[in-house]
Amino acid sequence: MKDERIGTVHRTQVIELLNRALAEGTLAEPDYDTRVVAVSTATYASDLLGQVQDLPPRLQWDPRNAAPPTPPDAGAGRTALILGILSVPFSFCLIGGVLGIVAIVLSFRTNGAHTVGPALIGRVLGIISVVLTAGAIIALTTN
Repeated sequence: MKDERIGTVHRTQVIELLNRALAEGTLAEPDYDTRVVAVSTATYASDLLGQVQDLPPRLQWDPRNAAPPTPPDAGAGRTALILGILSVPFSFCLIGGVLGIVAIVLSFRTNGAHTVGPALIGRVLGIISVVLTAGAIIALTTN
């Protein structure tokens, strides 16, 4: 298997194995600390394999069986856009602010949230709605 780049999910799996090794007494605490630092800065699968290679077989990490990262929620961008659109007309009552907040949260659940698309538009509309709702609340409570 060629040496592939790894992600946070893979680092977390190896750190869990190191935690088990420490709990079982297979790994000394100073060695554990050194390995956790190395795992947290690892870039390739070989970097992770090097940290568990001398551990017992039950504590070995196999990159071929490692769980891939979870994909982003494909419908979250569209839902954020719809909620953002709905939140603006309702921004002069509390429900607009709530819809705006939900639109903002959902817009961050997509990978393309920083490109111009449904998620970003929903986020902007949500922010506008929250600001308008806050302004409406302030105007109603000060007069």
